[in-house]
Amino acid sequence: MNSLPAALCAVLLVLAAACACCGEPAGDPHTPPAEPTLVGQLLLPSGSGSRGVELLATIEEDGSEPRITWVLFDEQGHFSHTFRGRLTRFQVMAGLERQVHGIDAGHLPEANHAGQLDLGVIDLREQLARHRLSLRAADGKPTGDVKVAMWFGLPPVGPQGEPVALGSRQFPAIALGSEMEWLLPHDAQSVYFLVERPAGPGRGRAWRSGRQRLFGPFVESALPAELVMD
Repeated sequence: MNSLPAALCAVLLVLAAACACCGEPAGDPHTPPAEPTLVGQLLLPSGSGSRGVELLATIEEDGSEPRITWVLFDEQGHFSHTFRGRLTRFQVMAGLERQVHGIDAGHLPEANHAGQLDLGVIDLREQLARHRLSLRAADGKPTGDVKVAMWFGLPPVGPQGEPVALGSRQFPAIALGSEMEWLLPHDAQSVYFLVERPAGPGRGRAWRSGRQRLFGPFVESALPAELVMD
């Protein structure tokens, strides 16, 4: 049998290669990843812990209401948060209700080739002041752990007038008799501290019905050195 002409063989090889590639379309480099990761670093005045500073990301998905997600950061201020949907706003809050840095949708970066939305370094060292605050039990009152939150303005209440709960891990437990440090804007007004005891020896949801004490209002230039919990 005669062999096929060389030109015909070349055509057949090209067609075979094209068919083999049909099931593997090339990825679109401009298509955003399904689950991007928000990354960056927060620079705070020297010290340890968040000290009342919170990172909030507003995320939207098709057909769903926007949701606000609390983003954790480590002792060096680095944060990394993977999410599904579209990031529309990023906020840095001092205490609750006071924004000290914000980026809206039109100024947020696009995801890079690694699927990261890199916010870079956010330096707030000149915007925030450190304040140390001792927390102790009143004479004759029990010691133990409490939870503390800082608000600018009165804390919110529920639809039936119920007080806000401090049960989430957003509010770490602090031992009475210890010292805390908070970070506040230099012009802070109407600063309140809400302190809550657990309802019993348990944790978790037991915090929701514990005794609360509200301290304030204060201004940043005249904050108390001590809070006494009865």
